[in-house]
Amino acid sequence: MSSSLNACVQAMKWVLVVFNVLILCAGGIAIGLGAWGLASEYGAEKMRDLTGTEFYRGGAIAIIVGGSIMVVIAFLGILGAVLENRVLLGIYFTIVLLLLILFVVAVVVAFVYRDELEEDITSRMTDTVLYQYGVNLNSSKENRDITNLWDDLQKNLHCCGVKGRLPNSSGSWFLWQKSKWFEEQKQIGNVILKYVPESCCNTNYPDTLACTSVNTEPPFNKPVQLDNTKVTQESDQLYYKGCYDQFTAHIREHILAIGGIALAIVICMFLSLLFAICVCANIRSKKMIV
Repeated sequence: MSSSLNACVQAMKWVLVVFNVLILCAGGIAIGLGAWGLASEYGAEKMRDLTGTEFYRGGAIAIIVGGSIMVVIAFLGILGAVLENRVLLGIYFTIVLLLLILFVVAVVVAFVYRDELEEDITSRMTDTVLYQYGVNLNSSKENRDITNLWDDLQKNLHCCGVKGRLPNSSGSWFLWQKSKWFEEQKQIGNVILKYVPESCCNTNYPDTLACTSVNTEPPFNKPVQLDNTKVTQESDQLYYKGCYDQFTAHIREHILAIGGIALAIVICMFLSLLFAICVCANIRSKKMIV
């Protein structure tokens, strides 16, 4: 009986080691993803300027911290299992349990407050379009950065403005007609007004004037128009979808992969808890038998 119990302890011990090697790898990947989120072209620093929220930066830092903690607890789990040390396994169990609870709470909070978060982000993005884009560029570095960021965002995400699409485009391409950038053009007395920035234009069509000016060719249901409610048909020359919509669509394209990774991490953590309990109990039983 002692021999079979010892074999059971050994089996569970090495299963726990394997699970912790997986957690160690997941932690390393999380650190890399968090660092990429901070440093990438549309990383957390730039998104903070655009959205006025620390959500993306805080999320990236949280991923890095979480990944680092995963690496530490993985080492604890591996050492505790290999050395059959109940103290290390107890510390490991406590940390993993707390992380699992925090993870579940974070997911629930993010789900509950998702509408408020979306409203805050789109409101800030709208303000940068209305009051900062293309305004006082010589004297305001922040406005220059905002302007460059919007141009890059619209070119690369193939979007225009903040939120909306046909037929409701009041917050997408039509939003630019309400901006200080547009009003300053009228005050200067430009002969040819730009109703949207050139970064809203499809680069496959070199005639940006046709894109940024009011569409005068019938039927008059394509942007750009002075009345967005009359626009019901998209234009090949203009990116008509809002950038927030395009960004969230890009996230949704990868939501299954993101959700799968998150679920796999939760399952690994939960199984690690079970195996840690079993190994601790069996170590105690083995010592009592011996």
